[in-house]
Amino acid sequence: MLSAIAARRAAQVSLDSSKSPSSNELSPLPTPSTPSADLISEPKRNSNPPSKRKSSSVNGKSSRNSKKAKILPQRVPTARYFESKDMVEGGEDVIMVGSSSDSESDVQVVLDSSDDSEAEEAQNPLVPVELPLFPQPSRSEPSQLSTFRPTRDLNVYELSADEVNDMGLQNEASVLSIEREETLALLGTYALTVLKGSISILGVTLSASKVAHHVFAPRSAPIPILRCVSSDVHADLDIYSLPPRIRNSRDGAVVAIQSLDTGVEGLGRVCRVFDGVFEPSRWQRSSAEFIRPGVSLVTHSTRDVLPFVLPGSWSIALSAAETLPSSSDPVPLSVYVVKGPKKSGKSTFARTLLNRLLAKFQRVAYLECDVGQSEFTPGGLVALNVIDSPVFGPPFTHPTLPYRAHYVGATSPRCSPAHYLAAVQALLETYKLEIQTSMPDDESIDTRITDVTPLVVNTMGWTKGLGADLNAKIEELAENTHVFEIIGPEEKGWPTAPPAYDTLYNPSPQSKAFQYTLEAISPTLTNTHFNAADQRNLNILSYFHATFPSITSASFPSPSAPIRQMTATKWETSHPLCARYPYEVDWSQAYDQVILIGAGYEDVIPLEISNVLNGAIVGLVECEPGTEDPVYADPSGALELPYTQARHPPVPSTSTCHGIALIRAVSPNSSHMHILTPVPPAILARCRVIVKGELELPIWGMLDFTDVNEGVAGVEKCRVPYLQWGKSEGLGGERRRVRRNLMRKAQM
Repeated sequence: MLSAIAARRAAQVSLDSSKSPSSNELSPLPTPSTPSADLISEPKRNSNPPSKRKSSSVNGKSSRNSKKAKILPQRVPTARYFESKDMVEGGEDVIMVGSSSDSESDVQVVLDSSDDSEAEEAQNPLVPVELPLFPQPSRSEPSQLSTFRPTRDLNVYELSADEVNDMGLQNEASVLSIEREETLALLGTYALTVLKGSISILGVTLSASKVAHHVFAPRSAPIPILRCVSSDVHADLDIYSLPPRIRNSRDGAVVAIQSLDTGVEGLGRVCRVFDGVFEPSRWQRSSAEFIRPGVSLVTHSTRDVLPFVLPGSWSIALSAAETLPSSSDPVPLSVYVVKGPKKSGKSTFARTLLNRLLAKFQRVAYLECDVGQSEFTPGGLVALNVIDSPVFGPPFTHPTLPYRAHYVGATSPRCSPAHYLAAVQALLETYKLEIQTSMPDDESIDTRITDVTPLVVNTMGWTKGLGADLNAKIEELAENTHVFEIIGPEEKGWPTAPPAYDTLYNPSPQSKAFQYTLEAISPTLTNTHFNAADQRNLNILSYFHATFPSITSASFPSPSAPIRQMTATKWETSHPLCARYPYEVDWSQAYDQVILIGAGYEDVIPLEISNVLNGAIVGLVECEPGTEDPVYADPSGALELPYTQARHPPVPSTSTCHGIALIRAVSPNSSHMHILTPVPPAILARCRVIVKGELELPIWGMLDFTDVNEGVAGVEKCRVPYLQWGKSEGLGGERRRVRRNLMRKAQM
């Protein structure tokens, strides 16, 4: 692209060429006949030697798709920009047009806004487009995430062992004094304790308390931003006695940051796609400041570090949803349904709503209907979870044993919609009968509501065709009181309805539920380095490497025992799955049935069932005694698994799935198999039915990451049978692309 001075000089050339020079005070400017006339965008005819290439024109017309017909710019000597001051006169009459695209050549046009401009435009085949003289950069500048500037003994304090014991903290901690409206973005895993004041994190306000909140902030998800907000300074004077050397203003907040030793960082070794996501990237290593071991402060956003931003419509809807009646009125039973298309922030909003409700209620039920992007369980499960503490992190950081669940065995209910709806209906009935209302706990000192448990329903992102019908049926079964619909980017090829943000919420006369219309998360605030398949693989691997608290069979769950959340606290990532000690199970005594579900599994004959289960992921299902038809043994006395061809999945109303397991090996000569599962042995003994679906173990789970060659059980990955690396070969080896953006006649 020519500069503005060069363009004005070219305009002066054309102006002086029509006039005779009156004086010789200045050196004569070159005329169009001189070589300097190449500065003008109009190319000279037949100035280049004839090319031996064939012309790309057809019937005398230039091809529109051909890039050879572009006009290439000529190099302009830099020294001519400073020849004469008179060359820049009359610059207001010049408009520069250029293209900075990498795939197309620059085309330059010089126009004069005199009376002859229309005639020149008629001769020039290029249509000028007015562009700004100083175009904006293609990429936005990095935004500032942290206004907090750490300074030792001024706003950052290291506590001694005596001070930690006096304050009642568990481990060594760094105390941060945050001023009003200061922001703080921390990357890593840490325990957050509010000592004084209030802070806002991930759309939730935390006040001073004795609770240490576990925060997981990897680069694969939006980074939580800590912000000091206004609070009642007299409400937290007696909670902690801060040392006199800790300075804090009246409107500020004081927080304690402690390192977490959970082993979740080791999941990056298991799944190499997420290697180092809890550490600063190479673009931020120089500017990042370490607060604690494993915790670093991030100052600005980059292309792989994005902040969590709460849209305005989300804030209004969350504030309206958590509003409770006066103390004299009973607390209503609330069911919140969150729906929206894929990649719109639906799961993020459901998690934020869950955390906001936990500030008012002691427990909140969470019904997961999205079998592809589950929040608390691996994919393939329709699960009902009971949560009693906020979750600050992506799904792979809080795998949970469900209260009730049913195994679908796929990432989409497309192959079994009837079984999917039956599972959702059974879980809704369980919620209404066992969880919705409960007796208040008089011994608890918690001031939150205990006799009512609200429900959050997270629907799937399949919002067209059969998916829309399934979501509508779920809303009908849930009998919701609030519906949050996110209007965002639809699937490729579908028309997008314009969002109506001016009518944020209105009660629907048909369902008598409050309808909230929300905006989707901006695409600039979503991390594109990790797709849905990567997140799904990490969730499965995180589940198999997780360590759950030890429980007994009588306490999970039973009507007499209190309902409590069973979330993993540590991850064992020092050994791969192929090197861990499995359970050796005698399937002739432990299992009553083996069921295959999904498309095409009805064709598997009994002689091949052991090959199908070898290396498969199965659901561990417990059925009520006498509700399932028995499987009769082979009269010939052959040693075969209890499998019957084309058997239906367990009835959801009389069964529950406690988790999933990996069958690492099936013995061909005995009735033994090796099973890997994080489900505690007390619960594992109650699962008498195993169900095999379409869900498979990711390739990362098969590799031995401790081996230099990354093989499988000592065998190099290039020599492992049935495992191919790189691009597929042969005709039909590529994955077939299925078009799902075709509209029906009624949708046109």
